Amino acid sequence: MSENNSESIKDNFIEKILNPKSICVFGANNNLMTTMGSMQLRNIIAGGGFNGNIFPVHPRLEKVQGIKAYQSIFDIPIIPDLAFIILPTRIVPQVMEECGQKGVKNLIITSGGFRESGSDGIELSKQIDEIAKKYNMRFIGPNCLGIYNGWYGYPDKKNAYFNTFWIYLPHKRGNISIISQSGTVAAQTAFHTNDLGIKIGKSISVGNERNIDLVDVLKYLKNDPLTDVIGLYIEEIKQGRQFIKLVKEITPKKPIVAIYAGGTKAAARSIMSHTGSISADSKIYEAVFKETGIISTNSIMDFLYYLRTLSQAQSYNIFPRGNRIGIITDSGGPGAMMTKTAELYGLEVPEFSQELQSEIKKYIPKTASSVNPVDITFHENFMNMFIKFPKLLMKSHEIDAVIVFGVYDFDDIMNVIEKSGMKLDENMKNMREVFETMVPKSIKSLMKKYSIPVFFAGPYPYRYPWMQKFVEHDLPIFSMWDDITKCFNILCRYAEYRNKLS
Repeated sequence: MSENNSESIKDNFIEKILNPKSICVFGANNNLMTTMGSMQLRNIIAGGGFNGNIFPVHPRLEKVQGIKAYQSIFDIPIIPDLAFIILPTRIVPQVMEECGQKGVKNLIITSGGFRESGSDGIELSKQIDEIAKKYNMRFIGPNCLGIYNGWYGYPDKKNAYFNTFWIYLPHKRGNISIISQSGTVAAQTAFHTNDLGIKIGKSISVGNERNIDLVDVLKYLKNDPLTDVIGLYIEEIKQGRQFIKLVKEITPKKPIVAIYAGGTKAAARSIMSHTGSISADSKIYEAVFKETGIISTNSIMDFLYYLRTLSQAQSYNIFPRGNRIGIITDSGGPGAMMTKTAELYGLEVPEFSQELQSEIKKYIPKTASSVNPVDITFHENFMNMFIKFPKLLMKSHEIDAVIVFGVYDFDDIMNVIEKSGMKLDENMKNMREVFETMVPKSIKSLMKKYSIPVFFAGPYPYRYPWMQKFVEHDLPIFSMWDDITKCFNILCRYAEYRNKLS
């Protein structure tokens, strides 16, 4: 992204909320496991970026979690860049008023019990609106978990992060940003994103959107040089026309994946009690998504997989030119199922030319198939499967993407060999080391040279070391095979959409 865009976000209020140099915290004490605000403060401290500029406010305690506490915001020696409020709802307007008097311009309000809780909550919502307007303040929330910024202070701070989420570990940072009207989607997905290699740089829980909404954050992310892919969890859209206009400007350059949670009677009832939002018919949202190029899903796992697929494509700048898949598998069943699902999605699994088949047959057993899928059951050479065959398919120009099924855990295999009483010889040990060093480097080089994506899969869960090796090298890896063709379909659809607009 250009420097002009980088310059344009520096004064944006979202940027200031994501990267405050100082913060005051209302609602934390020393009871970490019983008080939500206490754990949220702990997460802020754990991020390691504030260099002492954290100011807990507590009417009775002299220290909160080892940090000097202040009875009032007026006692803090500086004007904090950000106020973080986790207090009973009835107290929030008074604390906001004091923050305004102190000169604080940006806030995160985690406290719930506003418009989602009936007439009293609606009245309190009006009060905080008026206070924000009176002091020209901007705030995220209420009824939210706040923010995670894995790029806090970047590039001056290399490894710091800013995390106001409650009790949850932070995401591993990357080029994906999430805006969510659910704190759980923003925060708790980290348990999955980190295992799956889905790298979230920024995640913002906007809650009731009383002051800052989806459109405000999208305007910021549009010009954010650290964001290449955007994920949305939506219960309502307040600025409909602005949303459509803005998203049409974003999606040709930065893909957006969205979950719309409303659209049914029971969902509408749940959302009303959750954030007080009024949801609309799913068909309206689907029409909006289609018009603006948003990729939609109702599945949280699909949501995460689509974000990862598009993130890796953006990182490598590798998008398929068409919808033809070449499949390499060491098992007939997964090959057949991938072929079927690919065709159900409207993708092609073309029969290879005689010339390409002849080339493949030089390296496969007589029992194997060279047609497509290339079924090399009983093969003996892993390097052929993971490097030579993908290269042959790429060079042929007969496919637009390659799928390789047959990623096994070498450590698991070696453990069984040793456990059964056989000693590992040097060739076995070397094979593991050569595979680990050569495959990621070679595949990345081939993908870059031919501009063709390669997806991998194996029958192992992600917790296995060799699955995690692929994750660490940022290579598209799937446990089992169901999600591969689905993700390639999404990648094709987005590439086609982007090409039409370029």
